[in-house]
Amino acid sequence: MRRSSGFTLIELLVVIAIIAILAAILFPVFARAREKARQTSCLSNVKQIVLGTRMYIQDYDDTFPFADMYWPVSAPRPWSGGSSTYVYWPDLLYPYVMNKQVFYCPSRPGDWIGYSWNVALGYVGNHPTRIGPIYQGVKLATVRYPAETVLIADHMETYTGERLWASLAPDPAYWCEIHNGGWNVGLVDGHAKWYRPEAYGSLYWGP
Repeated sequence: MRRSSGFTLIELLVVIAIIAILAAILFPVFARAREKARQTSCLSNVKQIVLGTRMYIQDYDDTFPFADMYWPVSAPRPWSGGSSTYVYWPDLLYPYVMNKQVFYCPSRPGDWIGYSWNVALGYVGNHPTRIGPIYQGVKLATVRYPAETVLIADHMETYTGERLWASLAPDPAYWCEIHNGGWNVGLVDGHAKWYRPEAYGSLYWGP
């Protein structure tokens, strides 16, 4: 009797099982590759922000921007749009970056802003009642370890919940391992780098 050329039920189940195993193996690989691409794009954003900050510092007497500032009268906000009595650090850096998307992490496109500012380099001011270096930006020369001092950080927990600024004394418990178990960080000396959680202790925050 001639054998049927079709698949038996057992053979079909074996094929389905093999496909399921391959999918279970490959899908995490594809997810990691996709996140790696986002991590690279995010690192490029961080690098551009850091370079924009360096240009700002050159134009403003070697002084860092403040995190945000309250003005007695409404001021234009080129990054956040319109005008307001509050001006944020991305508004100050936007003329040097000229790309609003740079301030958004591709892994968190819905966030109000994707990066946090180290307020130890420029805190929250209230013009003209809160004056002094920490409120209006410290001098670049006061930073002792520029290659290890954080300027901005990827996905740092913030005081307002808007990821607008980092804490004066950042706690590693608040860091979110957004990019393959680590974070992109922009340093004062102008470079950007991806850090693993265990590298947290090698970073500096104050001048």
